[in-house]
Formats: sequence, C-alpha cells, structure tokens
Amino acid sequence: MKIRKFTQKDKRVVSELYYNLHPVEEKGKKEKGLLIPVEKSKLKTILLVAEENARVVGFIWGNLIIYGFFRYGIVEELFVKKEFRNKGIGRSLVKEIMKQFKRLKVKVVFVTTEKENKEAIDLYKELGFKLDKAPWFYWNPKEGIPK
Repeated sequence: MKIRKFTQKDKRVVSELYYNLHPVEEKGKKEKGLLIPVEKSKLKTILLVAEENARVVGFIWGNLIIYGFFRYGIVEELFVKKEFRNKGIGRSLVKEIMKQFKRLKVKVVFVTTEKENKEAIDLYKELGFKLDKAPWFYWNPKEGIPK
C-alpha cells in the first residue's frame, strides 16, 4: 500500500469516494468536479490518497488553520472503500496526515466523527487522539506519532 499526495488525475475517483461517504440526496444530481474545494481554499489543504495495486482505495482530507499566532489542524474527512477496511489503510492515512501537520508546526489537531462510528473512534483513540467535549478529539504533535 502507498500513501501519496492527491493529484488532479485523482479528482474523479476521490469524488466517487466522497459521494460514498456523503451520498447525494437526489439520484442523478451529482455535482461536476471535486466536492473538496482544493483549488479555491484559502486554507492550507492536505489531501492524501491510499493506493492498492495502483488503484485509489481511500483518502484523507485535512486543513491547516492559522488563527493569529495559533496553528491547528482539522481532519475533515477520512474514507476507505468497504472492501479495503481493517487492513491498516485508514491508520496509515491518519498517521501520514499527522506527520504533515507536525511538519507544519500545528499546536493541536482536531477530528470529528459520528458518535455511532465506533471503528473511527477506536482508531483515533489508538492513534493518540483524546476525547474532548463531544464530538471533538484532539492530538498534540509533541506527544509523537505512534508506531
């Protein structure tokens, strides 16, 4: 498995994965283009994809937010195709974005998930995120990236 930066050639497949994560209400009403506003964002956007046998099977999207002198990261979305779950792909994506946030000198990284999503909650806890006031988790890069 390989984790790499998103490129424009990934636009179609990442959009399809995003639609799996957030299905469009009305059938046939998919917007054209990528729903994740990579090109127009004024934030520092990090978009990584996971490949298995040269096929994109998952992605993670995060943003660096600079608020005054404070820098923090937010993991906006994490998605792995159903048939590729429980193989460490989500874990690898989260760890790679943690490394990138650490290089960007963020003070804290936040992530949200549905309270019913036990798999995601367990994953974030295993990776050192701490439960804050629901539904926030946070991770401090000074604590290091788990092995």
